[in-house]
Amino acid sequence: MSAKRFRVAVIGSTGKGDYGHGLDTAFRGLERAEIVAVADDNAIGLQLAGQRLKVEARFADYREMLDQVKPEVVCVGPRWVTDRVAMLQTIAKAGCHIYCEKPFVADLVSADAIQSALTTHRVRLAMAHQWRAMPPVQRALAEMRSGKYGRVLRMRARPKDDARGGGEELLVHGTHWFDLMIAIAGVPRWVSGHLRVNGREAMKTERREGSEPVGPICGDSVMALFGFEDGIIGSFDSTSNTSPGSRRSTNSDQPKPNWDSVYGLTVECEDAVLQLRQPGDVFVYPANGVLPDFEQLQWKKLWVEDWHFTPEHQPRAIRQEWLSLGNRSLANDLLDAIEKNREPLSPIRHAVLITEMVQGVYASHFSDGRRVSIPLATRQHPLA
Repeated sequence: MSAKRFRVAVIGSTGKGDYGHGLDTAFRGLERAEIVAVADDNAIGLQLAGQRLKVEARFADYREMLDQVKPEVVCVGPRWVTDRVAMLQTIAKAGCHIYCEKPFVADLVSADAIQSALTTHRVRLAMAHQWRAMPPVQRALAEMRSGKYGRVLRMRARPKDDARGGGEELLVHGTHWFDLMIAIAGVPRWVSGHLRVNGREAMKTERREGSEPVGPICGDSVMALFGFEDGIIGSFDSTSNTSPGSRRSTNSDQPKPNWDSVYGLTVECEDAVLQLRQPGDVFVYPANGVLPDFEQLQWKKLWVEDWHFTPEHQPRAIRQEWLSLGNRSLANDLLDAIEKNREPLSPIRHAVLITEMVQGVYASHFSDGRRVSIPLATRQHPLA
């Protein structure tokens, strides 16, 4: 008996968040899935997407697509969150499961509304947190859970620190790291946040929009602490325009750095430090802190044979295709979750908790840095 083939539809918005990080092709080529339609409110973008996905069913209005095509799974591609609530509520009402681009939403009022719709209509949502699907990351998570590196003590997330550093990166890049923190340490219990603008305390009047409409943001620098079970602490810090690609050297003779950012997650355990780096690689250091004066202690990479190498044992070009590989893995995982009636790797539960963490940073900062409990009592965003 052949496996069920899921009818998949794609929603994009060319020029208004587009198709995210390749979400339109996430289900392409999967044995259990068939892309049957695409919707895009931009006529040229719709034509190009139809050609790219090789589908004739093309719609300017996603609601019309849902009504006529009746898909079982929908890819929500736009990065902009301006229409996210209405879109996800409509998709859920149509009984469709969802693969959704990040960031999820701008605030907890929106997150609660979407979670309610998903629960009412009994559909699954998986967030496009591609890091979560990388085989080396999956292996590291399993080894941490097994106790191989001793008890997890603390986690430190660093983003790209480009022009989006501070409030915008808290939302658009923090989402990956907070998803992994939850996978490692469970439900966050509290948050303490500190935001700055030009080196001084950020004020509510300095609310602004980001480089894309992803909700209200504030601050060009942020420091946040999160408390998890068993005393595990997570941190996130970001300062805009401090990556090598976003600032000019004051010394013209200084060679240009060959690294582009500190983007990664560091996990300190009792017996080792693990660092996650793009494209989803994991490095392990055999002590609970980095000791540069002990040369016998060296970082070692976690190798996954069928991920890093071809069957001929040639290195794969993972850096060029890791996003598409991650999307494909998460798409397969969503289909498994639907068939087995379980949560996807990065489910709606994580999406809401991540929104709690982000909004909690603002709630804490604008309460003189006081620690704020999660879930937040006030669902309205402090910058609203």
